[in-house]
Amino acid sequence: MVLDINTQFVYFFSNVLCGIFVGLLFDIYRVIRGFKTPNKILTAISDILFWIFASLLTFTFMLITNNANLRYYTFLGLFLGLYFYFLFISRVFIGSLRYIIYFIIKTVRLFFRFIITPFVLLRRLIFNISFLIRRTGRLILGKKIIKKQEI
Repeated sequence: MVLDINTQFVYFFSNVLCGIFVGLLFDIYRVIRGFKTPNKILTAISDILFWIFASLLTFTFMLITNNANLRYYTFLGLFLGLYFYFLFISRVFIGSLRYIIYFIIKTVRLFFRFIITPFVLLRRLIFNISFLIRRTGRLILGKKIIKKQEI
């Protein structure tokens, strides 16, 4: 089947976009994986699962955009998209993504701190009141208060 040149350009640029999108997903995966250092086996398994997901996503994207026509410009477009992404966009995106994740984590911590702090203060207040009651009881009675364990 012979395609006109305009259709081939559209297919080529859609594959470039697909390559950029796969690079974007790869950077998201790298940033998320970089927060904890898993062992080598878990890293290998997660890498394989990521690339299976990326290949299925690429195939689905190509199926939707160009009916999965595999031509030389298809692979050229994918690799050019990845190359363009890693050359120009990757550093900025990783820095921005780390900043966004850091901001979200700080916001969640601050939110939980506002929720948990009143309960911590209430616990301390109850503990101090119970300590004062026990100490006052010892002073008034002049002896040790019998605990449940000693009975």
